Order: sequence, then structure tokens, then C-alpha cells
Amino acid sequence: MIGIRLVNHDYYNEAADIIRMYFGKCEIVRSERALADSQSSLQDNNIFIISRLEIAGKSAVCTSIYQELNKQEKAVEESSTEIADDKALKQLVKKSMYKLLAGVFNREYPWGILTGIRPVKIVHELMNNMIPPANIQERLVGEYLVSRDRAELALKIAGIERPFIYPYNNKVISIYIGIPFCPSRCHYCSFTSNSISAYGRYVKPYLENLMEEIRRVSEFLNNNGFRVQTIYMGGGTPTALSALQLERLIKCIGQSFGRQEEEFTCEAGRPDSITEEKLQVLYENKISRISINPQTMNDSTLKSIGRAHDAEQVAESFRLARSVGFNNINMDIILGLPGETLAELVHTLEEINKLDPESVTVHTLALKRASALNEKHMKGALLDDENVSRMMKYAKKFLGDMGMYPYYLYRQKHMVQNLENIGFSKKGFECIYNMQIIEERQTIAAFGADAVTKVVINRENRIERQHNIKDIKLYIENIDAMIKKKLDVLKQIPLEE
Repeated sequence: MIGIRLVNHDYYNEAADIIRMYFGKCEIVRSERALADSQSSLQDNNIFIISRLEIAGKSAVCTSIYQELNKQEKAVEESSTEIADDKALKQLVKKSMYKLLAGVFNREYPWGILTGIRPVKIVHELMNNMIPPANIQERLVGEYLVSRDRAELALKIAGIERPFIYPYNNKVISIYIGIPFCPSRCHYCSFTSNSISAYGRYVKPYLENLMEEIRRVSEFLNNNGFRVQTIYMGGGTPTALSALQLERLIKCIGQSFGRQEEEFTCEAGRPDSITEEKLQVLYENKISRISINPQTMNDSTLKSIGRAHDAEQVAESFRLARSVGFNNINMDIILGLPGETLAELVHTLEEINKLDPESVTVHTLALKRASALNEKHMKGALLDDENVSRMMKYAKKFLGDMGMYPYYLYRQKHMVQNLENIGFSKKGFECIYNMQIIEERQTIAAFGADAVTKVVINRENRIERQHNIKDIKLYIENIDAMIKKKLDVLKQIPLEE
């Protein structure tokens, strides 16, 4: 348990975000006791932190830490100007907290005080304000305490993305279709995913209501001249459906939106859900990109994380997809899985290299409350200083040698060692949808249980969201209400170019 007292400010969330970088999903107890009474607070908590804001001319935040009743260290962060707005004050609180804990524990993180999932979005905004690249890099390093190599990476990825996401057009959108079924649930998974054996009775009514949602919303989009740039069918595992169900759904999408898109991705993530018949349906219906995701090519790890297949099945599914005709295949891997070290990653990458996919997405393990992997593993992983960082460094070099380069990046809370997820691709095989969903410059109309529609109003720098119900049964029962809410939010898109 960690105690915290805020003096002259109420930026608890900002302070807590930095604390959890160092202590994982710990309990943080807020104290309102005066400084003179802090001895009793210290007795209740092994660690007690005081964050004090002073505004006298220039603003300053002083953060102190106490361990076992002894004051250990303090860090002071001062604003560069006499007037600081709310955003600047929050940043001062985070920087002071970060510098304090980095000093106490002799440990810095690659993304500094950035805790949001879209660091490259900051770079795009600075580029839009005509800030030179060299200045952007220095601002990332100086203002956000980002390491120089990650600042360079963010700049590089932003430069790659810009031709794909700019100039934006209000009437060009993307579509997401959610299939919340899987052969079984992986232990690290926090997405909406239901075992198809246990929830099989819901598949047919779910698909009927999903297709109804697609048809009715597409009428509004078509009548108002919207064009679909990309379609992404994810989950869950779409290939958990039968070949006939997949074909019906894809034909419904085509009849609704006209199939003039630049890219259509379907996740075929679980090799134990892939058959030649399903691959033929996807290929014959002009799905341009699929994803076959091993996560690791080590059989013992696959078993421990709840995957009902082995590495050879991954290779067999990949070769089958090639034989059917797919020439744009992505593979996902996860760094930091239980028991894996650099040696296991080397094996995974060598096996993937033999298959020669067009893109590889490298995820850092992120454990959420909804995942089955326990708190003990999460805490241990966070305290491991070197293993996963070495793995990420090795993966970047290996994939570069395979002729791939990083083209999009995002982050999540509770990631091992506060790292990142990076998509690598051969030139010409970048996933446009991935870039659009992460950088949030394009409206995404999302269909299915737990799908989130995001309407991007660029001229106001504003995003409106509509969340579909997560529970499959409730989704089916409330489809009309969700369609109405989705149409209401989509009507906020400015119709002019």
C-alpha cells in the first residue's frame, strides 16, 4: 500500500499514473492529514509521498517520499513561465513525481511521463503547428522526458503515417466489425471474447442483429455520400464462425457499403479456427489482408497461456493461406509472456522468418483486470529491469533485417516495463486501418458487441464516441437503441468537405 497526500492541488490521477509505473497495480491511499500529522500516516503505509504545488511567480511542484518513517528524497519541478494553465500544472506534477521515483529507484522509462496510448499523435499535432522535426524531438525529450531513441522512433513513424492519414476528408471513413467469439479464451486476453462452444447458441441471433445494424446504419452513410476507405473485421476471432456464416456476413457488408474500399482485413488469429474452406471464402470474397497470430512459436508457452494449438499448426495455417492465394499476411507476437526470455523470442522470430509474412506486429504484454493471468506475474514482470526491453530491441533489429520497418505504434496501461506495441511492415503492406484508428483523424463506424464508434470532428479537434453494449445477450436485446445512438453520433459529422 502506498499513501499519498496532495497539497494545494488535486491532480491525483496524474500522480497515480506515475506511481503505478513503478509499483504496478498497487493500492494508492489518499490522505488529507496535515503535514504535522504525517507520522501516523507513515505508520499505516510503508511508502508515503507528498506532492506540493506552490504558486509564487513561477509555479513549482515539490514531491517528497518517505520510506519506513524516513524522508528519502525530494524532487522539484518548476514552470518556465509565471503563468501556467491546468495542462501545464498537471505536467509539472507528473514530472516532479517521475523525477523523484526515478531518483529513488535508479530507473527511468523509455516514454518518460507519457501514459496515454498515442504518443505519435503528439508528434502529428506539433507537425501540424509547423514545428521543425529537430524541435519536436527536443520537446519530447525535455517536456515529456522521453528517451532520445523513442523520440526518434515517434518522429520516424509520424513521417511514415502522414501520407496515409493526411489530408483528412470528413466523408471518408473506416468500418470495424466485431466478432466476439473465439475457440477458447487466452489467459492474457481482456477483449470481448466468448468461447464458441459455451456461447454457440448466441452465434446465429448475434449475426442477424449485427447484419441489421450494418444495413440500417449504412443507409444513412450512403445517402449522405460517405466513402469507406478500409474495413477491419476483428474480435474475438472472426474465423471462429463457420465458412457459411463468414460468407453471409461479408456479402452483407458488400451489399451495404459497395466494396469499393482500399483495404479489407480479417483477423484469422487462432490457427485452431482456420480451415481451407474458410480461407477460400475469405479469398474469393476479396479480403485483401489477413492476420494469423501465433503470439509465440514455443509450444510450452502456448499451452501455458491457453492456446489450443502448437507452433506447427501456425506454420501449417500460414502455408495453407499462401496456397489459397493470400499475399498480405500479418503475424502478431507478444513480448513478456510467462517464462519467456530472449532465447524464446529468438526462436519465435526465426520460425516467423521462415514463413516470410508481409508484416509483424510486436506487442508488449499488458495485463488488465479482465485477463486471467494473475497479479503475481504482473508484479514480477514489472520489476524485471532488462528482459523485455532486450527482447524489444532484438525484435526491432531482427525485423529490420527481414526488410520491415515500423509504421505505427501505440501503448496501453499496465504494459510490462512501460514499453509499446509496434507494427512492422514491408513497404507497400502497411495496414491503413491500424494507422487511422490509432491517430484518430478519421471517423470509424464500429458494429457489434462492445464496438466503439468514434466520430472525429477535426475542425473542432473533438471526438464523439458511441459504445455498443458488451454483453452479447444484451446487445441482441437492445439492437434498436444502439442503432439510434450510433446514428445520432454519426449525424454530428460535418457534411461539407
